[in-house]
Amino acid sequence: MSFLEESSGLLGTHVNWEDIEDEVRLSLATEARFGENKRMQVVGEMKGIMSRIVLIHPDWHPKCSNLPEEFAVKIASPLNFIEMSKSIELGAENRKIDRIVRVLHNREVEAYRFLSENLPENFPNLKIYCAKKFSAENVEKGFLVLEFAENIAHISMFESIEIAEILPVVKAISKFSAIGYAENRLKFAAGPDFITHVLAEFGDVGFREKIYGKLRGMRGFFGGDLVKLENLIEIFRSSMLPENVAKLTRICEILGHPPVPVHGDLWPGNLLFTQGNPLKLRAIIDWQAVNFGSPAQDLDRLFISILSAKNRRENLDFLLGIYYQEFAENLEPPFTFEQLKKSYQLLFPIQAFMVLPGFLSMSEIPENSEIFGFAREKSIGMMEDVLKAHADNLLDFPGFFE
Repeated sequence: MSFLEESSGLLGTHVNWEDIEDEVRLSLATEARFGENKRMQVVGEMKGIMSRIVLIHPDWHPKCSNLPEEFAVKIASPLNFIEMSKSIELGAENRKIDRIVRVLHNREVEAYRFLSENLPENFPNLKIYCAKKFSAENVEKGFLVLEFAENIAHISMFESIEIAEILPVVKAISKFSAIGYAENRLKFAAGPDFITHVLAEFGDVGFREKIYGKLRGMRGFFGGDLVKLENLIEIFRSSMLPENVAKLTRICEILGHPPVPVHGDLWPGNLLFTQGNPLKLRAIIDWQAVNFGSPAQDLDRLFISILSAKNRRENLDFLLGIYYQEFAENLEPPFTFEQLKKSYQLLFPIQAFMVLPGFLSMSEIPENSEIFGFAREKSIGMMEDVLKAHADNLLDFPGFFE
């Protein structure tokens, strides 16, 4: 049965109970087995397009106090992506999905191993118990077994967090970049064409035009200014041209500094905060897009998606300064603070495009609801800041858009 089709395993994947049990027992060096009352619970349903996640209660037999009573299993699978794309005929081009899922999964396994071996114990990360990678011999069963984080607050795109709550995220991702750059153990994430390769395979013109059409239908969220909205769409359209996407790999070269390791997909869905006031960062998750690139790649996407426009604008230099200072405390930065600021500006439009699906999810919010105002402020702020960043980029980097 094809990797692209539902199977008889957990949540329709090819991974079954025995696969997980074998890997967990081997990793924990235990003779105990899963019991008759083992059970699973779906978590994060449809929140990841390249995986399906279950919470496992193994019911260990015999009981042992040093064995985890529960753990999360992230199963690499294209099934969610396929369900979201039912209206699109899966032709030859879409058969690349299975290859991308395998590449991303193997990359994430290596990233978690790096984190567990090289980052300090207080780094906000989930413990990895074991993992199964894809290989030439294993093309259908890839999964990660991780500790399960409880009491988690889910931050949606129309919500924003406070500056004090985002500081631990900025410091953590900076620490990762610095230590990853220093250790030189992230060779699996090397390859300057990784992100452009993924964009090229998933960002076809027809798909992007559908996004632009939905944006036009949400003009109320963008203040009703059709001229500005059309300018925004044109900037996105230009930024996503193949020749401009390819130039993403040259941003560090243009600015004159070497690339550093980055998370690659830093937005609210990949941040776990413990519930409370204030929120407390529990873990940064989903490391499958780790790559070498501009240090601002993570910061653009993070600030656009999780801060109000007002807080982002008023605290930008402060937050970039925190990132730079944290990097310097772990390693002499291979870039200047000014280069960090310019990379943030240069990447802002295309990183805004990358979080557009989150903005589109706000289209169902009724205009008379309490949260509509927050969503509208965030949308207008994103649009205005993209327009400004693009205008500044044309002045500062005219050759980049030729």
